[in-house]
Amino acid sequence: MAIIKALDTKFGVQASYHRISAFSINYKDKRIILCVSTYLSKEARINQSDPIEEIDIEIPQLDYPTFLNTNPIEHGYLWLKQNVIGFDDSLDDLEVVDPIPEHVEESQDE
Repeated sequence: MAIIKALDTKFGVQASYHRISAFSINYKDKRIILCVSTYLSKEARINQSDPIEEIDIEIPQLDYPTFLNTNPIEHGYLWLKQNVIGFDDSLDDLEVVDPIPEHVEESQDE
């Protein structure tokens, strides 16, 4: 799952593929942090390129209850689209993109 939207990066290039790469929730302190990784494109993510940027976003404590009793990652994408400038009119990429595993050949004992 990811958000597709061409946005400028701090390096002066546009990147279009943004995904939550880490999610931290502290139930005691009611603190949530999302790490959003930005890739040049979906193809760059599929090809296991490193993200251009990684940004930690702390969710305001006022929004903490909205993350309870729900899938926190899915809700994180919704929260980003509703609260982060630039993501409001973005597209969702619902495809799960996992890195392509390297082929490991098994040796056969004779």
